[in-house]
Amino acid sequence: MTLAALLDTQTASSPASHLPPRWGKARIGVLRVLPTMLLMIALLSAFSASAAAQSDTLRVFFYPPWNISKLPMYMARDAAIFERNGLKLSWTNPGSNDKLLAAIKNGEADIVVASANHIAHNNASGGPALRLVGNSGFNYSAFFADGTIKNAAELKGKKIGTGEPGSTPDQLTRLALRKLGIDPDKDVTLIPFDEGRNTDRVKALLGGSVAAMMITAETMYDMEKSGAIKKVTRLTDHRQLKIYAGGGADYAISAALLNSRRDDAKKFMSGICEGISLARKDQAKAKEFVAKTGRNMDAAGIDYLYKLYMADVIPAKPYLKPEGVDLALQMTSALLPAVAAMKPEQLTDAALVPELEKEGRCSF
Repeated sequence: MTLAALLDTQTASSPASHLPPRWGKARIGVLRVLPTMLLMIALLSAFSASAAAQSDTLRVFFYPPWNISKLPMYMARDAAIFERNGLKLSWTNPGSNDKLLAAIKNGEADIVVASANHIAHNNASGGPALRLVGNSGFNYSAFFADGTIKNAAELKGKKIGTGEPGSTPDQLTRLALRKLGIDPDKDVTLIPFDEGRNTDRVKALLGGSVAAMMITAETMYDMEKSGAIKKVTRLTDHRQLKIYAGGGADYAISAALLNSRRDDAKKFMSGICEGISLARKDQAKAKEFVAKTGRNMDAAGIDYLYKLYMADVIPAKPYLKPEGVDLALQMTSALLPAVAAMKPEQLTDAALVPELEKEGRCSF
C-alpha cells in the first residue's frame, strides 16, 4: 500500500465526528501535506549524502618533491585550481621511495604522482589497485659524444660512460644504446661513474677517457655556460628516443576512486591540464618553482631549464605515454619478477584524459 493510500485509510477510520471540529480539520490538513514533506526530506537527505561524498578529502602522495616535470601540478596547486574545481585535497611527500611504496601499499593514497615504476611495483606486490591516467614529463637527458664522432655507428669499439651497474642511469644508458643500434654488452665498453658526480663524467668525456655518455639538462647548461658544449657532438636525447622515464610525473589514481568518483578523478586531471597552460602563461611564477628543483642555479640557468622543459618535455596535454608504461614494466620486472606477467592495460586507464578532451575540460 502506498503512503498516500495508508494516510487516506487512517483518515477515513478516524471520523471527524469523534474529534473536536478544529482539531480534526488541522489533523486532516497535516495528513494531506505529509507526503510532500516526507518527499522533500528524502530528497534533501539524498542531496546531502551526495554532497558529503563529493567533499571527502582526496589524499595525494607525490615523490620526489621537486622536479620540473611536476611543474603543472605545482602551478595548479599554488593557484588553488583544484579547489576551484570542487576538490578537497591533502598533500603528502613521504620523503623516500620506500616510504612512498609502503604508504600506497597500505591504502593511504587516492592519487599518486610519482614514476610509473612505483605504480607497477605496488600493483604487482598486492597493494590496492592503481591506474596510470596521465603524464606531464620525464627526466631530460641528451646523449653526447666526443667531437670527432658524428653518428651512433662510430660509437662501436669505444668506451661509454654510465651509472653504477644496475642503477637507473645505467639501465637508461643501455636502453639508449640499444635504440641507437649499439649492443651495450658487445659493441662498447661501459665505464661506470658515481651517480651523483656528473661533473666527473663530463671531465672524462672532455678529457677523452670515455667517448660518449648521457648528460642531464643541468649539466648541459653548465657546458653551454663554459663553452664546453662546442667540443662535443649531441647525438640524440630521451625525447627523440622515446625514453620517458623518471621525473616522478606519472599520475595514478586508485581503481576504487575511478569507479566510484570518476568525475572527481577528472577534476584532478583537468587541474593538471590547466596547470600546463598556466605554466606557459605565467613564466615568472613557473620559474620560481623551477628554481626549487635546481642546484642553486643562477637566473640564466633557471631560464634555460624552463625553456628546455616547456619546449621538449612538458606536453600540451597530459596524455599517458605508452612507451613510458612499457619501460616501467621492463625496468621494474628486473626487481620484482611478478611484474613480468603484467600487461600495460592492467596498469592504465587510458580513456580518462581523452574523455576530458571531449568534454572540453582540458583546453585552457
